[in-house]
Amino acid sequence: MNELKEILSQKEFTNEGAPESTTETTTEKITKKERKRGERGLNQFPKVTFRVTDVSVIGQPLAPPEALPKWHNALKFLVRDHLDIIVREWEKVDQNEITRMWDKLLMRFVLP
Repeated sequence: MNELKEILSQKEFTNEGAPESTTETTTEKITKKERKRGERGLNQFPKVTFRVTDVSVIGQPLAPPEALPKWHNALKFLVRDHLDIIVREWEKVDQNEITRMWDKLLMRFVLP
């Protein structure tokens, strides 16, 4: 083992037999994160308040039209943020937790 260390320390190794690199390096930096096809971010709670002027029979906002997708995203965010993943039935959720989620939802959606 010592002999090998001495040989390695005395010899200078070169890459004479190695093929040359054919890839070019670019100095361009990607400024924004590129997403792959089909990749999307998590639903987020809206940062602006929506004034809903029309509501369907089941309680979904109808007008303005841009409020409905935000409503769905906010609901998904609140459920994921406040409930355990093991809850499978809405009836088993504590009423206080439902009230907290509803109050937070009404902070961003003003209903008629």
